[in-house]
Amino acid sequence: MLPALPLALAATLLAAPAGQTQDQTVRLSIIVDKSCLIQPESDPLVLGDHIDAFRDDAICHLESLLSSHHIEEKITDGERSRFFVRVAEQEYVVQNPTDKPTVFIVRHHVPENWTVDSDPLPSSMDGSTALFLVNAEPGQRVRLHVGMHRSYSVNPK
Repeated sequence: MLPALPLALAATLLAAPAGQTQDQTVRLSIIVDKSCLIQPESDPLVLGDHIDAFRDDAICHLESLLSSHHIEEKITDGERSRFFVRVAEQEYVVQNPTDKPTVFIVRHHVPENWTVDSDPLPSSMDGSTALFLVNAEPGQRVRLHVGMHRSYSVNPK
């Protein structure tokens, strides 16, 4: 079950731009997890007969799952510090299958001691889950790149 969305996120979803009423800006919601599983809290129009999380690659799939590492060095006040940095990246490709504007709520788990360094940054954090909002017009396909890193201190040589 999806925890209650933070108030800031709810306000973002419900806020109407100047000159429009809330009824004109209401968007369907499609909630996906880190694996692109469509969650049962999504709009019933999208769920159809599904009662559990399900996969539909036409609505959400992952591309460019990458991991890498490198060494970073910093010199602060004459002191040299080295860090082993692990990087994990993936790209969500989401497509609005409906004839109505939709917001995808991408719930990306962030492991302990990792930092999200995506552009855009998450709209909010819910515990260890980064929440990204992706607006999609009817039939529109949108890409979201999510990157994270973790640094480990190593002794300079």
